[in-house]
Amino acid sequence: MSEKGKNVLLSVAAAFICAFVYHVIGRAVYGVIADDYLSPFLAEILFAVLAAGTVILLGKTDLYRSDPAYLKSGWTSAGLFFVQFAVLGFFGLARLIANGAHITVMQWLLVIGHVILIGFSEEVLFRGLIQRSFHRLFGEDSFAHVLLAVICSGLVFGCAHLINMDRGNPALAAVLQAGVTVFIGMYLGAIYYRTGKNIWYVLFLHGFYDFLGMIMNGRANGSTLNSVLSPNSEALTAQGVALNVLVWGSVYFGVTLLVLRPKKLKPLLSGGKDGTERAEVRSDVCDL
Repeated sequence: MSEKGKNVLLSVAAAFICAFVYHVIGRAVYGVIADDYLSPFLAEILFAVLAAGTVILLGKTDLYRSDPAYLKSGWTSAGLFFVQFAVLGFFGLARLIANGAHITVMQWLLVIGHVILIGFSEEVLFRGLIQRSFHRLFGEDSFAHVLLAVICSGLVFGCAHLINMDRGNPALAAVLQAGVTVFIGMYLGAIYYRTGKNIWYVLFLHGFYDFLGMIMNGRANGSTLNSVLSPNSEALTAQGVALNVLVWGSVYFGVTLLVLRPKKLKPLLSGGKDGTERAEVRSDVCDL
């Protein structure tokens, strides 16, 4: 196996080990501190430490740095993601205001801290480590190679969420979450590439998406974290899960292709297979 292939396997293994340890210890924390807001926050601190430590251990701290020349590259693509989910969040917030929130200010802060930390941990592991390793494996000299790296990292990202099988419905809830997450991961991966592999863009967008998701699912109205992460098992059917994944997957994959269309990728593509030489960014790359 090539060195680049080994790097992919090492990155994937490291991410899954971090996710497993976080999940196991997180459940242990909840057993000791039975607070549905404080416990997840403490678990996310652990996950963030694990992710940051893994980056240091693997010597990949350069993922936190982005070439200044690409700072504005693809920012409208990131804005598209923000606006799409902000519209959905508006309806959730409107319903929340109408019904009245049932959590305290401190609980709000814990929820916000929770989503910020999980955005950091998952983006560092799945975009910063795994997607970059796929880019090195396939190269960045063509649209097909970049798209393949985005798809593979999205698949790994979705599969990692199957660890939630012990929440709610042990099969269908986890499959639904993982299936949709595959395509969300691709969408974030496309933005990550278009912004010159700027981890801070996708970190913010990931946290924003999770926050709105919790609002839409009633977290601010006192719903437990388990019920937010896993829909009611009685309301789930195999056909319903498949339809949801198909519909939302088609939408997110379509936007992924829009963000990664060849015309906009051309200024970003490297001159060689190793991805070490990248073309000079032109002003038109900042357009959606």
